[in-house]
Amino acid sequence: MSIWTPDIAERPGPLYQAIVDAMAEDIRRGRLAAGAKLPPHRDLAWRLKVTVGTVARAYAEAERVGLVTGQVGRGTFVSQRAAPASLADYMAVHPLDEAGVVDMTKNRPTADNIALVAETLRAVTERPDFAALLGYRLGDELPRHRAAAAAWLAEEGVPVPPERAIVTVGGQQAMVAVLASTTRPGEAILCEQLTYPGIKTAASLLDRRLIGLPTDKHGLIPEAYEAALASREARLLYIMPTVNNPTGVLMPAERRRAIVEIARRHDGLIVEDGVHAYLCEPPAPTPIAALAPERGYYLTALSKIVAPALRVGFVAVPEGQGARVMGAVSAMTTMLPQLMAEAAAMLIESGAVRRCAAANRIEAAARHAVVASLLGREVAGPLPTFLCFLKLPAAWRASEFVTEAWRRGVAVSPAAAFVVGGRPVEAVRMNLSAPRDLAELERGLKVIAELVAAVPETCCLTV
Repeated sequence: MSIWTPDIAERPGPLYQAIVDAMAEDIRRGRLAAGAKLPPHRDLAWRLKVTVGTVARAYAEAERVGLVTGQVGRGTFVSQRAAPASLADYMAVHPLDEAGVVDMTKNRPTADNIALVAETLRAVTERPDFAALLGYRLGDELPRHRAAAAAWLAEEGVPVPPERAIVTVGGQQAMVAVLASTTRPGEAILCEQLTYPGIKTAASLLDRRLIGLPTDKHGLIPEAYEAALASREARLLYIMPTVNNPTGVLMPAERRRAIVEIARRHDGLIVEDGVHAYLCEPPAPTPIAALAPERGYYLTALSKIVAPALRVGFVAVPEGQGARVMGAVSAMTTMLPQLMAEAAAMLIESGAVRRCAAANRIEAAARHAVVASLLGREVAGPLPTFLCFLKLPAAWRASEFVTEAWRRGVAVSPAAAFVVGGRPVEAVRMNLSAPRDLAELERGLKVIAELVAAVPETCCLTV
């Protein structure tokens, strides 16, 4: 098939999911062979009369469930190791009662903060300036919102004055705003080979290329980073040194200093994603952005700490770069949602965010212990976080493992969703924060342990 154009006209649901469903069906029916190259984002968007962003989201979701793989500089291809029946297919034919699924795919706070958020929102409505919060505010945030942002950034080890603290609509917008203000269309961005899938979506939307760099048990390998900068193919690095997603790796202080020295030698810029840094028990290693404030951007958000719908993120920017990043934020949303920003400021000022972070760390330690008891300490890793990266036995393919886990009522994420360049990794990521309690987590992990010990041929993988 030279040009794949799916028929999505009669498919229900969001357009991006219709594209994924059509892709899964065509793979299952043999219309899309393993290794087949999919159309570029813009070409498919034009053929389907949808936005490029819709296609980018569809391809990202297809990669998340193991249908396709992206290859830097070459395009998107149907996975060579796709299961006979994809996870998307299985879910369509055998829908499970959502309440019965142990979901280990989502990042979320473990505590139920409904009462805390409700009380805070009520307090916002009682403020004397509440009417002003409902109107337009163009051009900049309220000074107290920036002050609160600076206060939380300092909590995470990145002390900046309020004029260098930007408020955004969540961490994803923070990422897009920084990438848009520091790179141009067609340029390459460096990142770890195993990294947060949101960077793929952001890069695709902005027409940037990603170059995945090799890592080891301590994170990004400095020599690989230096070689990439020396080649002049890219200047900007996106990195998660404090609790990498998906691996949970914590980069030691010595390596952070090495990364900074390399960046200074080659005039590199660094975007540090610290959205999971709150899980690291204080004192955590100094963030890279604090070691190199003249070239380091630091991103974080409150969604993982307090509540997913609290879409408030923060960016610490180098001196003189605030207007550029704020301009990108304004281009996307015209103005910030002042109600959410006000609620976030009040939660930070009262110490509630700090308490929520501490409660999450306690819960992470308890859940980490359950993983160690059922899957072993090597799988659990040395740092108690909510991210567990499970490398599978040689007999298992990640796509098959994910499908069979779903059939048994457990949802996990295939490593393919997190890979940038390099060879596919036969592994899955389990997010320990998503199960409602320790009992549900244990139930899900027991299924995972059974599958790890099983021979794939003995499992029913067909629909």
